[in-house]
This record gives sequence, C-alpha cells and structure tokens, in this order.
Amino acid sequence: MIARALAQFLFAISLFQVAPLDASLLEARVSADPAGLSAVHFFLSNGTAHLPENAVREVLPPKKIVSNSFGVLTSADSAIVVDTASGATLYAENPDDVRPMGSITKLMTAMVFLDTKPDLNSSITIKKADYIGGGITYLHFDDPTKLDDVLGSAMVGSDNTSAHALARFSGLDEEAFVKKMNEKAVELRMAQSIFVDPSGISSENVSTARDLSTLLLAAQSYPSIKELMQKSTLSIRQGSGFVAVIPSTNLLLTSAMNRDEYEITAGKTGYIPQAGYCLATVVKHDGSSVAIVVLGAKQIDDRFTDARNLAVWTFKTFVWPKQ
Repeated sequence: MIARALAQFLFAISLFQVAPLDASLLEARVSADPAGLSAVHFFLSNGTAHLPENAVREVLPPKKIVSNSFGVLTSADSAIVVDTASGATLYAENPDDVRPMGSITKLMTAMVFLDTKPDLNSSITIKKADYIGGGITYLHFDDPTKLDDVLGSAMVGSDNTSAHALARFSGLDEEAFVKKMNEKAVELRMAQSIFVDPSGISSENVSTARDLSTLLLAAQSYPSIKELMQKSTLSIRQGSGFVAVIPSTNLLLTSAMNRDEYEITAGKTGYIPQAGYCLATVVKHDGSSVAIVVLGAKQIDDRFTDARNLAVWTFKTFVWPKQ
C-alpha cells in the first residue's frame, strides 16, 4: 500500500515535470517526404480522421486543424486514439500489432460475468481455490462478501483472485466462461483478440490497440462497469468486519487529467512482463471524448504520461463539429 501511494505521488509530479503542460512541445513533426513518414510509422498522414470501414456516418468526425502535427512521442509499442462519437481513428501507431494485454482482459471478464445476470447483492465467499498470484489479493478468504464487491475488487484494484472468482460465481466452469469471452470478442468484431483466462495473468491473452478501444467502449456501456472505472478508491466491508480500502490502478483518476477541463470517464490498466505497461482509458474534454489505448509502455508511469500527452495533443489538433 505504501508503494502504491508513493507511485501515485511520483506520477502526480511527473505530469508536470516529465510531460510539459503544452503537449505540442513533444509533437513528432514529420517532413512531407514519404520516407520520413514511413520511418516513424504514424497512422495519420493528412488532415483527415480515419473512419472504420463499415462506419455508419450519422455522426461527423472531428476535423484536423493542425495539419503538420502527427502526434506525440510515446514510450509505447502500440497506441491509438479513437473519437467515441464517430468511431474515427485520430491517431494510431502500430494499432493492429497483436500483443499480450495483461489485466485489460478483466473488461471482458466483467462483461461476460454481468451478461449472466447475477444477483450483485447476494453474499458469497472467496475460496483459497480462487487464488491467482501476480498482484494484490484484497479480500479475505472464507469471509462473507457482496458479489458486487468482488466485481469492484477486480475492476478497481485489478485483483486477479477476484476476477478468477467471478467466473465461478457466474455458474460456469472456467473453460465455458473463457469460451463466452471469446464469443463476446467475435460479437464485438475484435478479430485479433484471444482470451485464455479471466484474470489476464496469461501472456496468451492477446489483442491489439484497435480491438481494445472497441472493448473499452463496450465495457463502458455497462452501468456497473462504468461506475467502477470512475472510482479512485473503493472501500469494501466483509462479514467479519474487515475493511479493504482499494486504490484504483488507474492513476489518471487522481491526476490533473481528471480535474477542471478534463474528465476520465473510463479506464483499465494492464501489466505482465510480456505485455509491458498498458492502459485503456476514455478522456472527455469540452463535451467530446476519445478512447486512448497505450500498449507496451516501458515504465509503470509511462502509460499514464503517454495517454495524457495523446489526449492533450488530440484536443488541440482536432475540432469537433457541432452536430
């Protein structure tokens, strides 16, 4: 807990010291020479946003107004920025590279769990057999707990054991639950995504930045998940009287990106060594919002700094039409 608090403090400082206030200072300005463009591998090469192939064009995409700005320098291996209203891709770097996603997997786990229509007010117990390592287990075993709080522990604190237990509480065995996860991916047209476990601990859970932007927006449509993704902390009291205070792994929620002119309306982190540091988040500004996915950042705070800089760059570089 002390380490988590220290990380939050250091990240708050890094937003102002590592990333300049004006994200344009970090812009990757590429020459008009095609060789220069190909060397950087940025997706945007002109002044237009890129709509999905089968997009229903009832909502106009934002227009790029700074034609010679192609993005910001990131530490990520893959990144994408998507306008949530039109579905237009506003920025992308290696958006279709298939990579492990870590605990972003839990967004799919939560949706499949909720699709079984569970009674979230029911009292259950976490068993030792539910234990999955690789992170903090917040809830005590064999201690009565509301099912809703198990979902909260999985989403806010990224508790692997809680996520694993959700599969059991769905009434399905793990194999059948994972099958539902993959069926849901097909339903959402996440063509490059494969799920093998509910917690995300396996490196065989793979996806792309583009697919994960779809997953994030689908998860945000579930009121229970959306509410949890906006909580910076969650307090859970179990039957014994034990109280677990769970800080969110999404440090953007307690940063300057969630005050004044910006708002974080959704988000989920992920990390395993094979994936690097990952983040999928939705940032709202002046009535418009974008989904940002950063995969394979090199350091724990880089994913937040990258997402912050991409958000600021996007809202400075594009203008949203009045619908």
